[in-house]
Amino acid sequence: MTEDPDATQNSVDQATRQIREDILAGRIAPGARLKTAELAKRLGFSTMPLREALRKLEGEGLVEIEPNRGATVRQLDRAYITDLFELNTELRIFAIRRGMAALTLERIRELEALAASYRAQIGAGEDLAAIETNRSFNVRLVTFGGNREALRVFQRGWDTILAFRRGYGYGTGRRQVMAEEMTLLIDALKRQDAPAAEAILRMQNAAMMEDLVSRIAPED
Repeated sequence: MTEDPDATQNSVDQATRQIREDILAGRIAPGARLKTAELAKRLGFSTMPLREALRKLEGEGLVEIEPNRGATVRQLDRAYITDLFELNTELRIFAIRRGMAALTLERIRELEALAASYRAQIGAGEDLAAIETNRSFNVRLVTFGGNREALRVFQRGWDTILAFRRGYGYGTGRRQVMAEEMTLLIDALKRQDAPAAEAILRMQNAAMMEDLVSRIAPED
């Protein structure tokens, strides 16, 4: 009997997500060995999807795989966080530059609806829902740029940022400021003002990066 490829891929995706979140939340320490037998026992997956999950996490830069040593968790430092956020921001800026001319009223309204949902969720203390809505807002922004490879890379990086946020949360007031940044960004898009939109995203990047670094690596 052959394995269902969709089920196998689903197991790989689930295993990747669980290990990623354990690493980024600090439940698996930097430098720790990642043994497939131990992971299989703890997470309930067979070794095959776990090996593939570790290879995917190596591609994300979270895991290092060396011959005769196996997989270990890399150090999560300021340089890693800076690189991750910088790429995330540049992809959004690229999407805005590429997709500005194709923006429609329907697309603007879609972003406004997501921004309104985000404000309501943070006001209600629905933190996980707000994180997912923020992801949806930014994925739509990149989608409007029309470059599928850019979207693929963006989503992979965003999954890492999402796992960070699930584990470490946000500094006081940061989410409220993010709601203001969404509004400012939408206003810039309405005006077809790409330089203003870029400036807003760069300011957001600087603030978000410092907020996360202060919670993960305050000694750096």
